Amino acid sequence: MSRPATEAEMNLGTMLRPDLPWEGGVVNEGGQFHTVLLANEQAVIRMARTPQASAQMPRSVRLHRLLAEQLDYLLPTDCSDILTIDGLSSVATVFVPGSAHEPHSGDPAPLRRLVRELAEVHLQPLEDELAEPFAFRGPWTPARQQKCFDALPEELRSASALLWDQLDYLAQSPTSLVHGDLAGHNMHWVDGKLVGILDWDLACAWDPALNTAYLSLWHGQDLIEQIAPDAEQARRARIWLGLMSLERLSDTLTRSDSPRLDKLMRKIGPRILSAAEAAGSRPR
Repeated sequence: MSRPATEAEMNLGTMLRPDLPWEGGVVNEGGQFHTVLLANEQAVIRMARTPQASAQMPRSVRLHRLLAEQLDYLLPTDCSDILTIDGLSSVATVFVPGSAHEPHSGDPAPLRRLVRELAEVHLQPLEDELAEPFAFRGPWTPARQQKCFDALPEELRSASALLWDQLDYLAQSPTSLVHGDLAGHNMHWVDGKLVGILDWDLACAWDPALNTAYLSLWHGQDLIEQIAPDAEQARRARIWLGLMSLERLSDTLTRSDSPRLDKLMRKIGPRILSAAEAAGSRPR
């Protein structure tokens, strides 16, 4: 979702990087916390939508720098100072070429390699800049679980309860770097090669099976066993997929526009049941 840049946004680009052209730029509005001005192939302008996102920008800048030292992919590291106007911050970051992979397909080899490389990142240099697990939507509190449970059809209730029961088991997993949102548009490919990864704001020390789960949401759940480094992480990835489906329900229940739950249930129901089957097969 993009639109032509306003004059104020193009002027912002000029203030941050006066050496680069910003006329005729477009603004990508797909991000929940930031918009992005694109006008050349040297830099982009990342613009916070809210004061809360502005407050997180210095941490994000530091984190991207540190990650770039350990990963061989292009990352959107800063190439200007942070500029704050009327409480909203912006920064120029390096342009990362490429585009999203076609959904529901993909060679599992580079995806498996990415999962391995993320697991090999040293966390100690990053620990002051990493987000917390569940930073995006918050933890599964008893009240949140109950609200979802009450909205579920009878045939999904026992499966969903089994998934929530897995949270303690998942919390005991050895932690490594989890990106937090390995969706298609955060991964840039050129001629079939993964060249860059965007938006590390939610990166944290968490269960590495989440990386496999995120990748499978875009590339296909039939690839899980080929992406995961072992059967145990594949099993946990499937459990996480079920919990992500329940997250979607939780989000939907906060809306005020009377969303159609029946349509959502048809989509998430099979994932919840598949995840519960994976949970039921784990060693005790």
